[in-house]
Amino acid sequence: MRKKLNSNNKKIMKNIITVIILIVFLLFTCTSLALINRNYFFAEKVFKNMSSMVNSYVISNVYSTCDVSKNLSSSRINYLEKENNELRKSLSLSEKKSEYEAAEIINHTMKNWFNKLEVSKGYDSGIKKDDAVISKDGLVGFVSKVAKKASEVRLITGVNDNNMLSVIIETNLGNVSGVLKKYDSKTGLFKVTDVMSKNQVLEGNKVVLSGYDNASYKGIYVGKVVKQEVSNYGLSKTIWVEPGVNFNDLLFVTIIKETK
Repeated sequence: MRKKLNSNNKKIMKNIITVIILIVFLLFTCTSLALINRNYFFAEKVFKNMSSMVNSYVISNVYSTCDVSKNLSSSRINYLEKENNELRKSLSLSEKKSEYEAAEIINHTMKNWFNKLEVSKGYDSGIKKDDAVISKDGLVGFVSKVAKKASEVRLITGVNDNNMLSVIIETNLGNVSGVLKKYDSKTGLFKVTDVMSKNQVLEGNKVVLSGYDNASYKGIYVGKVVKQEVSNYGLSKTIWVEPGVNFNDLLFVTIIKETK
């Protein structure tokens, strides 16, 4: 009886080992085929076409640019309401209209995780360099390079001394100017410096793009204040801002195309 059981156990172990070897072989074969330059088999073409159709469906029906544009418009309107009538006239949104193009993220490598990513829309879709890229939660970055059917996006988490952003902190007593200078990947916070106003900055105050360098960026939501440091005998502040966007969980984005 024991011999029979041992024999059965050996057969089961052999079968398991055989299955594991087959799985490893198939994975190796599929990976090798994916990496070499070759013509795809019919089944692979069908799979790739189906995958492309699914992505298109998600962009068209699930990831709605309507919600994104509503959030952006609301952010801009709330900002503009705090400005005087003369400034609102000079920045009238009727002079420029925005179109929104949803795009899938097609490349986001660990090496450049906080600097850049690639999206599935290019100049064929009317995308131009320096177009703002957002999600429903706020600013993602700006288009830095454009190809026919793809674009590279410079993430705001890659901000540095050579590539700073002018921002506005919305306080109860008025708007306060600052410079988005650095992103700390350990804390997940932006550092805003050169805040010279005496207006009290509080936790939860919204931070938006000032639009000083490009009026079409004005009022785009960046994040909220979480803490601050006072220096130079209280004459200046360093503000730490939590971004609205979760940069570790991006699948789709929306590109703002400005039209006259």
